[in-house]
Amino acid sequence: MVRLALTDQERTRGVLLGAALRRARGARPVREIAGAAGVAEETVRKIERGAVPTPALFTVAAIAEVLGVALDELVREVGQPSQAAAVA
Repeated sequence: MVRLALTDQERTRGVLLGAALRRARGARPVREIAGAAGVAEETVRKIERGAVPTPALFTVAAIAEVLGVALDELVREVGQPSQAAAVA
């Protein structure tokens, strides 16, 4: 199966998601968040810097739970594709 290239909107959403998670993490160390969420530190870092524009739902959910952020809150913050493109 061939994976389609990501759109600029999808990339922008990934950057916005990463920024939202980074703000929610605050001063807490990546190691602490990753360990509590059961994901690799590098995964958290990549998501935060937008290097993984479409991370797995369960990965984001695990990180969000540790950070005390509701998924619907993240969705509102990141916005719809058309809104996210306008921010870029």
